[in-house]
Order: sequence, then C-alpha cells, then structure tokens
Amino acid sequence: MKIWKYIYASGAAFCWLAACPAQAQSVESLPALEEQLAQFLGKSQGEVGGARQAIDGRLRLKKCPQLPEIEKRDEGMAVIRCEPLNWRISIALVKQAASGSSSAKSQVVIKRGQPVLLIVRKDGFLVSRQMEADRNGGLGDIIPVRANRKSPPIMAEIIGEGRVSLPST
Repeated sequence: MKIWKYIYASGAAFCWLAACPAQAQSVESLPALEEQLAQFLGKSQGEVGGARQAIDGRLRLKKCPQLPEIEKRDEGMAVIRCEPLNWRISIALVKQAASGSSSAKSQVVIKRGQPVLLIVRKDGFLVSRQMEADRNGGLGDIIPVRANRKSPPIMAEIIGEGRVSLPST
C-alpha cells in the first residue's frame, strides 16, 4: 500500500513539472506587447507620445488567441485589449508639454508626506478622499499616494496644489 502512495506522489510531481513549460507558454509576452504598442504609436517608451513606463512585469495575462487590439483613447492614454479573453491594460502616455506650462511642471507642487485630496469623477459623480503623497511632483506628474502607511499605493496625477486625480482613461 505504501509503495502505491510513493508511485502516485512521484507521478503527480512529474505531471506537474511536465505541465510547467506548457503553462509558461500560455502567458502573454509583455515585451512583445510593449513592442506592438511602440509600433502602433510610432514612438518609443519615454518619448512624447510614447508609453510613459513599461508594462508592470507582475502581470500574468493569458495568451490572446488573436493579435491584441491597441487603441489610443486620447493623447494621454492607450489601451491594449484581448476581446476573446476579456482582458485589457491601460497605458499612460507621455504628453506634449503646453507652451507655458513647462515652468509650472518643473515646480514641485506636492511634497512627499503631504496630505492630498484624491478626486475621482465618473458618470456625473464626484468622490474624494484624503490621501498622503509618497513622492514629490509637479503639475501633471503621476505619483503614488496612499490612504495610510500600510495601504498599497495608488498612482494619481497631480492636478493642482494638494489635489490629485486618477489618470484619465
């Protein structure tokens, strides 16, 4: 009886190890998505009109059975999506600096540790919450904010002195 337990356990471990390469191939390649986005936008990451930062490497998206669709929502946001599997990623883009706002953007409007008001507007509703800035930033910068030291950060765009908002979607 004991021998069957060992045979079963070793067989299950072998099946699990054999399935790992197949499972790894069923995950979407994030560098490939970034390359498709750069080709679609015609701009590299960090350039004006290109992605602001790389796609979060912690994402594990199922491989899309077709080529993922890329759509530019406005000058500040692009979306990569897979309709058959119902997943999508919003990508913040580097915006063109307005002619008079370059000096305003270089000024620090919010300092690390400063209390800020997070404002969210959606479908005619406005919700606000007191948060704390995790980083210094100027007008238009995206910084992490949190409700308290133990809560996870939320990325928010600075829209004024002591005011942040979720990046436009």
